[in-house]
Amino acid sequence: MKIALLFAFLLCTPAHALEVYDQNVFDQLQGKWDAGFREKRMAIMAGLVKARKPDIIVFEEARGVLPGDKGGGTDSVDAEKVKAKYPHRKYIHEMTGADGASYGYWVGSKKKPRKWIEDSFSFPGGVPRKILGGIWDKAVGGKCLGVIGLHLSYQTTDVRQKEADWLLAWLKAHEKDCAQWLVLGDFNAARPDKEMQILFNGGLKSLFEKETPTVGPYNPIRRIYGADKPNLTIDWALGWNLSGSAETVLNEADAAGDWVSDHAGVYIKLK
Repeated sequence: MKIALLFAFLLCTPAHALEVYDQNVFDQLQGKWDAGFREKRMAIMAGLVKARKPDIIVFEEARGVLPGDKGGGTDSVDAEKVKAKYPHRKYIHEMTGADGASYGYWVGSKKKPRKWIEDSFSFPGGVPRKILGGIWDKAVGGKCLGVIGLHLSYQTTDVRQKEADWLLAWLKAHEKDCAQWLVLGDFNAARPDKEMQILFNGGLKSLFEKETPTVGPYNPIRRIYGADKPNLTIDWALGWNLSGSAETVLNEADAAGDWVSDHAGVYIKLK
């Protein structure tokens, strides 16, 4: 009888939700900031990671451990306070800042991916862009999961529309590697914009249960771009053959009045 009850309990116990945290950590190349500002901001981010313990972390505008002329290295200084808990890590260089530092993407995971993915794209009028991610086996519903982080061009909507078409073609081509994909990052575009409509009409869906702004002048860091800029959702968690829920995090100051970035973070739960 006890064995039967235990078996019934195990069947009814909800499966662990795979959790992913995405953050544009802000490169600080615009404006003037006090010494130690980046370290203070990253400590706030590390607090969220230690409290929630996500399985996978994805950063945009992460700072490499080496200068830009050395390609940034293989890790990010922004992850220093959390990387011990994420033994499987990868950093890729995307651009060199005016300060000579490398900025790009960092992905950390608790479980080793079957495959790391690095790719690039560029269209006239834009700047060279990259994606970074991985594929994890038996991750969601007993099936594989592909996760990629990206940062679409900040130049023009025409460029981003071409990038959106590229992304859809890329996902279709990589369904042979894994059918389920989580696409994260700074899209530099809001829901009504043509580039986002291309993505939604092409099969990607937003995982937000409630869309709230991820950027705007309510955030004092963001005001370096102007106090008249609108509040917008431009950081997205999109699912390709994938269901889950997403919410914005770190979208306000901490108890000391400090903000983590000029962007809110996005936190995703997948089952």
